[in-house]
Amino acid sequence: MTFDDFKALIGLSFRDPNAAAHALMGQGWPIQARWMALLAAVSLSALLASLAAMLFSTPAPDGTQVVILSHQPMVLALMQFGAIVMAAGLMSSVGRMFGGHGRFEDALLLTVWIEVLLLVVQAAQLVVSLVLPGVAGMLGLAALVLFLWLTVQFTKALHGFRSSAKVALGLIGTAFVAGFVLSLIAAALGILPEMPQ
Repeated sequence: MTFDDFKALIGLSFRDPNAAAHALMGQGWPIQARWMALLAAVSLSALLASLAAMLFSTPAPDGTQVVILSHQPMVLALMQFGAIVMAAGLMSSVGRMFGGHGRFEDALLLTVWIEVLLLVVQAAQLVVSLVLPGVAGMLGLAALVLFLWLTVQFTKALHGFRSSAKVALGLIGTAFVAGFVLSLIAAALGILPEMPQ
């Protein structure tokens, strides 16, 4: 993929995500390349978050050191890596439960591409924050909406579904169930934060 192809695919992803998803899946990337793309995407995302934290973080009023994930890019990258792999697994397996035909390999590629598109927004947000801090918050909200919209559209393309509303409901339901299961696991491992007395 050339840089011009990369730019064209970014534009197509915003104009017609269904066509972009099929174009990505049709390229036949080997699974090793998809894992490498994931590593590159989460590494860049963690570095951008760390850069933003260095530029815009303010010390705590009492002088204490607050531990923030964006100050620990390796931990952040590992967490994003795990989250994307889990999202790809859920995208493929839950979709197949409802009659879809998507494969994990393609779901991984599509979730990585969503991360790449969010990186573009993240970089724009960083630049805008230096000039117009108030607008940067709006870009953060736009990134969230973009993530949800792309996830729905790419899930439809992956499995051959037709209804965006049904896919969105499935996405919300899956997120609730996954969050509940993860909270149970966290509680069993004793890693939930302590509640204030």
